[in-house]
Amino acid sequence: MQLLDWPFLDAFQTGALAALFVSFATDALSRRDRMIGWLALGCLLVGLRHAALALASQPSANLELLDRAQSLLVAFGFIALCRAFTELFPRHVPRRFPGWIALALLPNYLRNLVLPHPSLADTWMLHASHLSFLAGCGFIIFWTFRARQDGDPMGGRLFVGISAVTLPVVVEVAAYSLFGLKVRLSGFSLLILAMAIGTSWQWLVVSTLEERIQRAEAEAEVWRSLVPGNAFRTDRPSPQMEGLFGTEWAERVRQAPEAPLMGQDGTPYRLRTRSLHHHERLGWYEREDDTQPGARGFLAGWTVALGMDDAAASARIQGWLHSWGAEVQVWGTVPPREGPYPSVLLWAREPSILSVWREDDLLRRRSRWVQLGGPVTPGPHARLSLDLDAASLRDTLRDLLSRR
Repeated sequence: MQLLDWPFLDAFQTGALAALFVSFATDALSRRDRMIGWLALGCLLVGLRHAALALASQPSANLELLDRAQSLLVAFGFIALCRAFTELFPRHVPRRFPGWIALALLPNYLRNLVLPHPSLADTWMLHASHLSFLAGCGFIIFWTFRARQDGDPMGGRLFVGISAVTLPVVVEVAAYSLFGLKVRLSGFSLLILAMAIGTSWQWLVVSTLEERIQRAEAEAEVWRSLVPGNAFRTDRPSPQMEGLFGTEWAERVRQAPEAPLMGQDGTPYRLRTRSLHHHERLGWYEREDDTQPGARGFLAGWTVALGMDDAAASARIQGWLHSWGAEVQVWGTVPPREGPYPSVLLWAREPSILSVWREDDLLRRRSRWVQLGGPVTPGPHARLSLDLDAASLRDTLRDLLSRR
């Protein structure tokens, strides 16, 4: 019987598998995807097998040589397909599975590289090779079923398809082994299987990326809520930014992301931005006076108690402390016995009066306090005169707050 019954079908399978090879190989190289790479190699080898079968229809073709070549090519293509399945289901398909198939196909190598065609040994080794193909397909179906049972998304999508596309392989093997008919339809099986795996794998990759993007966006929203000041994105509307900087705030930020913006409250604001995508920006804003070096704002978050009997001097010092961002508690001339306990104490009375403030031993309390006027006494505190100026008080407070 002739080697090739339907040359057109072989040529069709060759072209279709070549197209899949180009598509899969490009995708595998661009994304460094091993599974798609092995699948592309399998399509190439099986496509070359059908190309050899199509060439065998030529009158001048060496039929025996092409028969041996196509048999070896389909064996190597099946091994590449098995390697792709180890990447597709790494938790279910053993890593040594392609090696087992390569050893099981040893009769195929011997009959094509050593034995003469036809011969009795050649026939039996061909049947042994066919059994290896069928066993490999059976294992693939079994492991795909296991993956489906374990909730693997690829197993759930591919089990029915993989079970169905093995039918042409069984038909081809049975037709040759039982009736001597050479029906070359396995290329269609690989064609359908490769398309199913490729589209399912692409779906899985896209779904995974979308899920990661959603998690990243959710995390970014959390981080933006934790940054100092008020966060914004120029690609999203912000009623707060519009109320502070006007309706054209986004365009102004895009054009000059590092330039300060003048708020409608008359206060300049400095922007802290980063590039988001294309020309969009992400960041937050701060009051310009709080970001400049100097005294203003350095006491933000600190509570300062002020104990003075001179109302004018107390009001003057309160103004300084408020301008530096401090929260001021006016104690008068007698400190409270039980709290609140400020971060810093400015005291213009006798130091001995502080013995009623929580504990007698100020050395053990290691409190930050400044004595205004009065006698010179030892201790961890600082001392300033009553006619102090803002600069001296500011420098003294900076020195106290920098101590550990």
